[in-house]
Amino acid sequence: MADIKISELPAAASVATTDVLVVNQGTTTRKATVSQALAGTLTTAQIAGLATTAPAALATAPVVGLSQFAARADHQHVFPTPAQIGALTTSQIAGLATTAPAALSTSPVVGLSEFAARADHQHQALQTDVQIFTSSGTWTKPANAKAVDVVVISAGGGGGSGRKAGVGTQASGGGGGGGGSYSIRNISAALLGATETVTVGIGGTGGVAITANSTNGNIGVAGGTSSFGTWVQVQGGGGAGAASNTTGAAGASSSARAMFQGANGGTGGAGAGLGGGNASQGAAGGGGGGGLPASATVGFAGGNGGTALGSWLSGGTATGGVIGGNGGSAPNVTANFPIAGSAGAGGGSSVTGNAGNGGNGGTYGGAGGGGGAGLDNVGNSGAGGNGADGIVVVTTYF
Repeated sequence: MADIKISELPAAASVATTDVLVVNQGTTTRKATVSQALAGTLTTAQIAGLATTAPAALATAPVVGLSQFAARADHQHVFPTPAQIGALTTSQIAGLATTAPAALSTSPVVGLSEFAARADHQHQALQTDVQIFTSSGTWTKPANAKAVDVVVISAGGGGGSGRKAGVGTQASGGGGGGGGSYSIRNISAALLGATETVTVGIGGTGGVAITANSTNGNIGVAGGTSSFGTWVQVQGGGGAGAASNTTGAAGASSSARAMFQGANGGTGGAGAGLGGGNASQGAAGGGGGGGLPASATVGFAGGNGGTALGSWLSGGTATGGVIGGNGGSAPNVTANFPIAGSAGAGGGSSVTGNAGNGGNGGTYGGAGGGGGAGLDNVGNSGAGGNGADGIVVVTTYF
């Protein structure tokens, strides 16, 4: 067949699978099939698919609301913003209530799936409502609540101040306060009222330093009770007793109703203060203050604060004050975490100046340490450390 111009080729009514393309190679015009022309670019199966398979309809823009486009059942959605949720029209919301969904998978999938789903269907996320109370208030039950977890930690007790006495009469350091206690309870939301009163215990204040000669130490105040309605109630740690010649009574944990009780404080005496009690899940007890012997020739260090052993988040041990030094305050846990805290350490006594103060308890519910004993006509006794406040955290499940 002689070469002819492309413009002189006869017109075809339709393209058949045997039709060929005209290819100009140098000065010669040749004929080639579609497969030959696209060799190395598309496979035979791809070419056949392009010729016979129409693509599925796809959405051209993100949608919020209703759509008739199809998608894989396991495709991902970005969670809608509050503004997008608020932008739904009445007709769209009505459509959600009246439109039957496309066929769905009957079991959850991780990875790939062959089931189809609407392009704008929603994936139900695990929903919770968390309300944190670091001060007393009112909990309001969310709509559609199913169950509630309540964590309650009471406040720590304050440490006592040390006694002040003259040469020839021994003086005791102040005792450490008792640690707050811990409870957790799961409650059916149906049992709860529309609102419940939440009380968060306030940490007990430490005893004020003694300035008058030959005077016993001041007591520490007990920590406040924390509660959630009438469902969970945990009493605060006890305050330390008054330091006398012989002993500085420690505060005791006083919450028998708690799941985990706080620890007792360390006792003050005429020698070195005793360390505060450690706790498993409740808050720790404060360290006792250092005392003075009758000879009054040397002071003594305070005892270490107790440690809350239930979690490393409660921090380390507060170190007792050296002679005449303040007891260390306990480190605080991360804010709003319902974890019991460690306790403050006892202050050291002194024969040359003012005695050391007790350290403050750490959040939540850690007790205060006791103050050191002071010598008449030389210096004041040490003040007791303050206990830490409690916390209540309410988590609602839907």
